[in-house]
Amino acid sequence: MTPALRPVVNWNIVGGCNYRCSYCVQKHADGVGGPDDARLEAGLNCLCALPRTWEIKISGGEPFLLKRLPEVATRLANAGHKVSILTNLSPSLAIIERFVSAAGEHLRTFSCSLHIEQVGVEEFLAKAVAVEQLLRALPRATFVVNFVVQPGKVRQAAELRRRFEAAGLKFYPQLMRINGQPARYGLIDRFLLKRAFADLTGPGAMNRGYSHLGKPCHAGQYYFIIHPKGDAYTCYPGKRTGQGYLGNIFDGTLQLNEGLLCPYPVCPCTVPQNRGIVQKEVESP
Repeated sequence: MTPALRPVVNWNIVGGCNYRCSYCVQKHADGVGGPDDARLEAGLNCLCALPRTWEIKISGGEPFLLKRLPEVATRLANAGHKVSILTNLSPSLAIIERFVSAAGEHLRTFSCSLHIEQVGVEEFLAKAVAVEQLLRALPRATFVVNFVVQPGKVRQAAELRRRFEAAGLKFYPQLMRINGQPARYGLIDRFLLKRAFADLTGPGAMNRGYSHLGKPCHAGQYYFIIHPKGDAYTCYPGKRTGQGYLGNIFDGTLQLNEGLLCPYPVCPCTVPQNRGIVQKEVESP
């Protein structure tokens, strides 16, 4: 069953990141920091003026590198939009708490990615538990821990799932991608994946790199992504190919379209899939 359609934007608000993960699909972009004050103001004006209520999911790079992030959350919330975030959870709890307070009742999904090349599991788990407890005051906010399952390291991912779920946290495995395409998993890995994650079905439970080729999709109409330089695209494959360009939120040229049939073999991001953007059959928005 297709989820109810909920308009959503993936805003990669900064290009820089304080981590350097070997498997990262949104790698640190040298020379691409956050927007200056004028561009940030223009971008916020554009997003705040969107018709309907949208969920603005802020990511990077690492979004907390933008010092004005709490102000961004407040502006979007005051415009009536919902606010979500994807972070590596490296900021202090005090900084995270300021963002949560700024988003307030408009906060929806707080996603954090575990990168064990960069941080110890115990340290990350303790902070994740603290943030999840902080969010309990906001009944519509959800908390999830993302983890990239690398080929050859499926047992590690299975053990991490057990540890985080034992602590009461949602653990969201993601199969690794290389240049937008699913990584190759050998026979043993595929067996271990089935044994460890067979119960996780659909994009709401695990990112397996699903295909929606030829299905009706509202990307570009009720979903789009924003590059740190302000360029907007229908989706991540639309950015990769250059075919999904929608204009720029900093210079006021953003123009949404009417949606399309998905032309791409793999949908790498489950955000639109979990919000009814990709449909199993033609439905009215």
